[in-house]
Amino acid sequence: MSEILTISQRGQVTLPVSLRAEYSLKAGDKIFLDKTKNGYLLRAPKKKLLEYAGCLSSPYSIEEEEDIAKEGLGRHVLEDGE
Repeated sequence: MSEILTISQRGQVTLPVSLRAEYSLKAGDKIFLDKTKNGYLLRAPKKKLLEYAGCLSSPYSIEEEEDIAKEGLGRHVLEDGE
């Protein structure tokens, strides 16, 4: 798939709606422009784990999840220390 992008007088490039939708890009997102032996490659940076926070539902409250995590960590520390 090829798209033609136009550079404005201010050096700005607008990505077509179809590309923004396909890659879930929104205003303020960062993308990389990599130079390759065949030209240029636009790519989105890899997301950090914290950016996925809250994307899954949980039957527990945040406080309960923190308690569960602490309990699991404590058990892990005890098992390693024995």
